[in-house]
Amino acid sequence: MPHSHGTRVKAGSVLTKRNVVRGVSYLLYDYKVGDKVVVHIDPREHNTTPHRRFHGKIGVIEEVGRRTLKVSVMIGDKKKILQTRFNHIRLLAGTPAMSRAGAATATTTTPAEGVRNK
Repeated sequence: MPHSHGTRVKAGSVLTKRNVVRGVSYLLYDYKVGDKVVVHIDPREHNTTPHRRFHGKIGVIEEVGRRTLKVSVMIGDKKKILQTRFNHIRLLAGTPAMSRAGAATATTTTPAEGVRNK
């Protein structure tokens, strides 16, 4: 039998359950145009899955839709535009947008008490 040449061939290491992030908090984040994100393929969702060559690449959000995002990723000298859903991307750690997301959940101190509120 001839060998298959499909788009998911040799993608077992990327598309396995051990790479799945539990929870939905990453889906609730409001992405802005210009935010830097990492393409991280979620194997549970098959619709709008980027090609595995883009897994782990850093891109910039070009357009935000109701259900999808357009992310520009540089592959060599070429700019590629990915149209994908929210669960296939993660916000890049250490960016100003990431600190903006963590600001809402940060602990605060009250000057009168000097005790941290959690």
